[in-house]
Amino acid sequence: MAMISALLIAFVISETLSNEEISECLKKCITPLARLERSFHYVFSNYEQVCDVLDTGAYCVRKCTTEEQQKFYQYTTFFRIHCVDYEENIEPHLPCLQNAAKDSDAVCKDRCHSGYSFDKGAKKEEKMKIGCLSLECSTVCYFQEFVAACPEAEDALLKLNIGQIHSITQTIHPISFERMSQECRNIHDTDYMKRKLLAIE
Repeated sequence: MAMISALLIAFVISETLSNEEISECLKKCITPLARLERSFHYVFSNYEQVCDVLDTGAYCVRKCTTEEQQKFYQYTTFFRIHCVDYEENIEPHLPCLQNAAKDSDAVCKDRCHSGYSFDKGAKKEEKMKIGCLSLECSTVCYFQEFVAACPEAEDALLKLNIGQIHSITQTIHPISFERMSQECRNIHDTDYMKRKLLAIE
């Protein structure tokens, strides 16, 4: 539901395991999270189980280095936001969100993944730009779909989304931010994304 992470960033864990050199200690702690199904329907329908897996991973990573603990914290932002930071905001709305999640997954995956594709030969910058546009689309789509189905959850969903955007932005080095395309800067801009979520032009 903190849609900013869910599909392209939130589930960055499995991509990290396959594309980046990580220590055996961190890999051991993060692999169970990478094995979880990548859908809001699964996360909300198995909320306690997912949060238990996160708790186990967080306990496990205490044995790793400080740098590895920081990576774990970064890679698991999506789960932490839902299970720890905004748990009290989410829990009252879980039954409604569980019911809405399956349809929202179908609608937003179709709308935001099919419409944002690139050729295999596309340059890295172009892939990143399209990825950021797709992520913005997903973030807005999930928020609006969930709010339409669960209007009483709007404030909680807004807090969660803005909180997650802020959390992710804090992990980005200023130089890296400056090098981003405008499309990618936008999804890390809390004011911009809040306007998009609330359909304020």
